[in-house]
Amino acid sequence: MKKLICIILAAAAILSFAACGKTENGNPSETAATTDAQIPAAMSGTLEEICTQLYAKTTKIEMNLGEPLEIDLSTPDTISYYIGISSADSIERAVFSEPLIGSIPYSMCLVKTKDGADVDALKNEILNGVNLRKWICVGAEKVAVMSCGNVIMMIMAQEEIVDDVCSAFTALSENTASAPLTKAGETDEDIQLPDEITLG
Repeated sequence: MKKLICIILAAAAILSFAACGKTENGNPSETAATTDAQIPAAMSGTLEEICTQLYAKTTKIEMNLGEPLEIDLSTPDTISYYIGISSADSIERAVFSEPLIGSIPYSMCLVKTKDGADVDALKNEILNGVNLRKWICVGAEKVAVMSCGNVIMMIMAQEEIVDDVCSAFTALSENTASAPLTKAGETDEDIQLPDEITLG
């Protein structure tokens, strides 16, 4: 009886080793498919769809924002006005989202880069090029630029809104987005007026 139990246990051990070997040496495409499935598709969809999904995750935005609109990449002045760069050579598409009332310092842009573009260099160019006082009478407190894959997001607004949108972008990317590059804007107190001009 003991011999029979030993034989059964040995047979079971051999079968389990064989099964493990089959899993390890199985179809490579099945293994790759499993690995790919574990990598989140962080920024799927059009820039307009990403914008909608991004806003759905924010909590601090209370202003009325217009639908995301295409940025005309053929006009250098337009590119500079929205994303602070002089050339769109490395950009495939870009959209902007701003308030329906023009005197509110808020602008969010999504940029899709071309294949092979230097995303980090483009982020730095955007950060250093955007005009935080493009509204003339008001200015943004902070600008942040971050990316996920070939999608770059630029947000400039009040600090708490910028931080909120950055958190939403990180959540939307399933925590695969880069850390935001940030720069502070001028507050009204920082602006030097000529001596003959005083504020009431």
